Amino acid sequence: MNEIPSQSAKLIVLSVDGLRPDIYRAPEMRRRFPNLNELEKAGASAESVETVYPSTTYPAHATIVTGVAPRAHGIYSHLASLDPTEKARPWCWFAAALRAPALWDVARASRRRTAALSWPVSAGAGIDFNIPEIWDPAAPDPHKDFDTPARHSTPGLFGAVTKVLAPLLGKADPDQLRGEAALHLWKHHRPDLLLVHFVWYDARAHAFGPTSDEALKALESADRAIGKIRDAISRDPATTLVVLSDHGFVPVEKEAAPLVPFAKHGLFARGADGSLALRRLGAVSAGGSVAVYWLEQPTADDRRRLGAAVNELQAAGAVKEILDRRRLEEIDADPDAEMMLEAAPGFSFSDRLEGPAIDEAPKDRGTHGYLPSNPGMAASFIAVGPEIAPGKNLGSVSLKQIAPTLAQIMGLPGDILATEEKPLTLK
Repeated sequence: MNEIPSQSAKLIVLSVDGLRPDIYRAPEMRRRFPNLNELEKAGASAESVETVYPSTTYPAHATIVTGVAPRAHGIYSHLASLDPTEKARPWCWFAAALRAPALWDVARASRRRTAALSWPVSAGAGIDFNIPEIWDPAAPDPHKDFDTPARHSTPGLFGAVTKVLAPLLGKADPDQLRGEAALHLWKHHRPDLLLVHFVWYDARAHAFGPTSDEALKALESADRAIGKIRDAISRDPATTLVVLSDHGFVPVEKEAAPLVPFAKHGLFARGADGSLALRRLGAVSAGGSVAVYWLEQPTADDRRRLGAAVNELQAAGAVKEILDRRRLEEIDADPDAEMMLEAAPGFSFSDRLEGPAIDEAPKDRGTHGYLPSNPGMAASFIAVGPEIAPGKNLGSVSLKQIAPTLAQIMGLPGDILATEEKPLTLK
């Protein structure tokens, strides 16, 4: 157990979305990410962290704070809507969707002060100082929608942070802004728990590929932000810094659009204007996988049509594996899905409704969402602080072990969490 008294131990958790451990650990990369490598030497770190299925941001971040798999916490994908024909699909922004206690609930039960910055599935959470990740899905440019996160933030907090960041707006990338906002929350509100979500590497890795220069420059920016936060807390002997990620990343060569053959085989209706409309079939694309749902009892003909559409995708080489309900239960994935299709290596699934079923020149050059066993899907974990052994190699661990480990670091009662996982031994 962490021997620091529970009321003095503080914790900062920095999530670098999409960070694969082999990227910053590669000998030729170490000079580009000095802070990550210095933290690894100073603390305990995992060689790899097995993520969840699908290996995407929202299910994984929910697991990070609950210690349970998607089947238990209820966040099965990023989307809250199963209707693939909906023009502006809402995401799983709200903490009320969680069906398991989160780390902030444990902290609140112990009267500890909490803060979060752009943490997935945290809107409306019992967090003292919270700016959640949320936007209007119908906005022309969600990245410029400031009204929605301001409305769902702790009253007055968004405006106060925006004022601090004003000199950097238009000049700094998203992770630089989040780093400065995190420092503001830390200095002015002194939370016992601070959760921060960095997103720029993920965005650039999608657009250009996980080891592209554009993505690596974004990761350099996150590394600098992490270094500034580390320096700011270096004189506080009771604070532990954890840097982790939710999933890994792999390059993409081709895009498959399952909704195109689904529509071709009559699984959607047509509106009066000729646009596709919902019938019985729901679907959610996760990049490396796509989940398929029957929203109403299917007929034998519906099942035949779905089988024909899936066969078409298989014939095109886009499908590596079909996961049925039994297989999804085995891996603690979505209990409501009829099936999930696992993309073949080099393929990514999109939610595109029109055009060719297979695009040989996809817009995105990197993705995730595949089975956790897929090479490149491993997440990261580094912890530096009191009672943590420097240079300790934790080997391969599970994402489900992180929440009980974080609770233990803070001296919080782990029995409030629903997880059955044991904390990592960091000494």
